Amino acid sequence: MEDGKKVAIALSGGVDSGVAAALLVEEGYEVVGIHLDLGIKGLKGLNEEAARRTAERLGIPFYVEDYSQDFKKIVVDYFLAEYAAGRTPNPCVVCNQFIKFGKLLDYACALGGDYLATGHYARVKGIKGGKGYKLLKGIDESKDQSYFLWTLTQDKLARVLFPIGNLKKPEVRKLARTKNLPISERPESFEACFVQDKDYRDFLKRRIPEAVKPGEVVNTRGDMIGEHFGLPLYTIGQRKGFEVRSSVPLYVVGSNLEENQLIVGRGAESERQRFAVSGINWVSGRVPEGEVVCQVRVRYQSEPLNSKLKFQNSKLTSVALEEPVRGVTPGQSAVFYRGEEVLGGGVIER
Repeated sequence: MEDGKKVAIALSGGVDSGVAAALLVEEGYEVVGIHLDLGIKGLKGLNEEAARRTAERLGIPFYVEDYSQDFKKIVVDYFLAEYAAGRTPNPCVVCNQFIKFGKLLDYACALGGDYLATGHYARVKGIKGGKGYKLLKGIDESKDQSYFLWTLTQDKLARVLFPIGNLKKPEVRKLARTKNLPISERPESFEACFVQDKDYRDFLKRRIPEAVKPGEVVNTRGDMIGEHFGLPLYTIGQRKGFEVRSSVPLYVVGSNLEENQLIVGRGAESERQRFAVSGINWVSGRVPEGEVVCQVRVRYQSEPLNSKLKFQNSKLTSVALEEPVRGVTPGQSAVFYRGEEVLGGGVIER
């Protein structure tokens, strides 16, 4: 720790951010707790109260910032628009990019903070000789959240702390109990925190009913073989949730928005070995050259896949997988790794 450094910690009201705050206090930082009011019905009071009690227990200042309008416009509206457009969004990536490590990071600096800390399971490592920073996976492979952080830049990594990145979840729970934190037994949060009933399909039916309407299921030849219940309810690689006449398993391979048709195919037809990526960020700030051999994750907690990145004129033209896989989904993030290091990422395109 550097003497006299001030850290703003994003206190969600959960065990991870609470323990992160406790560790920072223990290390001697001047810590300020900030809770974001995201306007999430049903959670607002509970989370804010849990965060406030944690701050009181640690004896640190506590602020509540109303980000509800920004969160709706930037995250929730994006989530709904992507599904309506036949894509599968990644709201946690967008929230991290524009809310937590965007607006909140700027606010933390405006308060005089040297760093913003969060309860993410990830790590930041300085490169010897002061040549920048690396973003690394969290030690706990089952909880690693580096997949959601590929938009971080060198400037942001210089101002970010992940205090629990070197811990495993059971250790975090144990620390919460040992330190007698009021959030020690709080349950896990949802991946999409604004979808309270754990089923995003019901959320979509309520919020974009005009897009969730029944239609035809067709095979890859265009033959009508069944019925679906609304295109936003399906994602690439999905096998269930539609009614078809078939003696073999069929998987979602795409959609025709204009005709409101869900396109399904057999196993091999649902697999992809090459795809394009847009909106790319390289964590180092430098675009790789030539052919890059690495691993890629195409979904959160999916297995890392051996791949080659093809470049032309300093632009990534395609991702080529060693073996074809099912579930390469437009709208999701493709995140590139070399061992435990996050090289960068982007958004999967058709």
